[in-house]
Amino acid sequence: MTDNQRSQTPSPNLHKGMITHLEMQDIKVDEATTEYAAPNASHTQEEERLFIRRLDRRVLPWIMILYMLSYLDRSVLGNSVALGIKQDLHLVGSEYEWAGALFYCATFAFGTIGGLMLKVVKPRYYLAGCCIGWGGMAAAQAAATGFASLGAIRFLLGLFEASFAPGCAFYLSFWYTKDELTLRIAAYAGTSAISGVIGGLVSYAFGFASQNVLKQWQWLFIAEGIPTIIVGILTPFILPDRPEQVKPRWMSDKEHAIALDRRNRYVKNASDDGINWSHVRAGFMDYRLWFFAVIYAGLSLSLAVISIFLPSLLSVMGFAGYKSNLMTVPPYAVGYFGLLLLSWVSGRIHQRGILISLAAAVGGVGYLLVGLVSGSAVRYFGAFLVVGGTYWSFPIVLAWIANTFATDSKAATGLGAVIAVTHAVGIAAAHIFPSNQAPQYRMGSIVSAALMLAAAIGAIVMRQLLHAENRRRDRLQTDGSGPVALGAAADKDPNFRYVL
Repeated sequence: MTDNQRSQTPSPNLHKGMITHLEMQDIKVDEATTEYAAPNASHTQEEERLFIRRLDRRVLPWIMILYMLSYLDRSVLGNSVALGIKQDLHLVGSEYEWAGALFYCATFAFGTIGGLMLKVVKPRYYLAGCCIGWGGMAAAQAAATGFASLGAIRFLLGLFEASFAPGCAFYLSFWYTKDELTLRIAAYAGTSAISGVIGGLVSYAFGFASQNVLKQWQWLFIAEGIPTIIVGILTPFILPDRPEQVKPRWMSDKEHAIALDRRNRYVKNASDDGINWSHVRAGFMDYRLWFFAVIYAGLSLSLAVISIFLPSLLSVMGFAGYKSNLMTVPPYAVGYFGLLLLSWVSGRIHQRGILISLAAAVGGVGYLLVGLVSGSAVRYFGAFLVVGGTYWSFPIVLAWIANTFATDSKAATGLGAVIAVTHAVGIAAAHIFPSNQAPQYRMGSIVSAALMLAAAIGAIVMRQLLHAENRRRDRLQTDGSGPVALGAAADKDPNFRYVL
């Protein structure tokens, strides 16, 4: 049996209410395999399949909503430019860029703790608190009177979102196995592209709003912040905690037993309480974590550029004023549907590195078109490639990180550290597209293209390193089918096989 075959598990049906445009395949599992139904399990494959469908109807949609709102609220600053925020707050020089960068200063400083806190605080309360916090800060931007107040609010917005972003993928890993995780991460991460569609349409609509009481950009901040607060208040009543904690009221005893069995399928005693500091240290010492940081850096930079500057980039292509917000909708739509398709393919062919590399390369080419070509039509096509290549690849990277580290504490460290470190790149993103370089923005486009192409190369190199390690373990004559012993070694256990 090859290392690819050992990592294969058919992808279960995804939630059909929110993603009806994807027709998912039925689960077909050989009764002899142990990756779907554990040995001596007290439940059948059909019972587990129905349980996964219930998670897809109950847990996944709410995580998708939370993540969409997080991106909607962080990106609203970019949409407010066309509504006059720079003029009304008298932002001069690089003050607008610094206001955007302060968000990433906070995510860099506090991002690592996000996932780890889910091992200490009950997840439903922790995620709810983060949501209420960033929703409040998003609405509070309407009260900004200048650079100082706007910058302070953006920093606090970043603080609350920093604690949420890595926790999202980590939370789903409590309920889904590593073979099911990629498509679920894609499902929620794809809503960041949906947020771009919604944000563009909403900001376009507020371009027609009356300014008798508040400015148009103030109404925009309030309209996007208040729904987030409401969703945060409802979150503790919707989401369950970790399976090993209190059984949710909506879950039967049988379903709870299935959840506990799935938690211990790949790692013995995976449901350990608290933070295992030896695993945290092992995570920071693992070269794979820093390799993932290099891969994700280019994607993180691109996400920041899209969030802060996409409307501004489109405005110099001939889409003036609030119409530039409307023209962000088609690229985001392409990014969303392509993300779901590529993640589905990733699950079917059980590959991560190759697909990440291809998508990142597409984004790199897009930046070169935006920065080096003068024709508006070609540059707008380049914007499609930029948004598409970025959104098609980054959810697969998050799933790949979660797949690579075997234990809760190490996976939380990996996700949090990678996201935090690469958000430092977001600070640079706020300064590599200065307004004095309009309309081409060559420096920012070339830097972004270089980092995207570096991510493409890094993904291939990482894949080959993991492939070589799997082969080495094959030569030890372990079949990789047994659960991994929980300990400092964890994913270095001879039975553990890396997803490629």
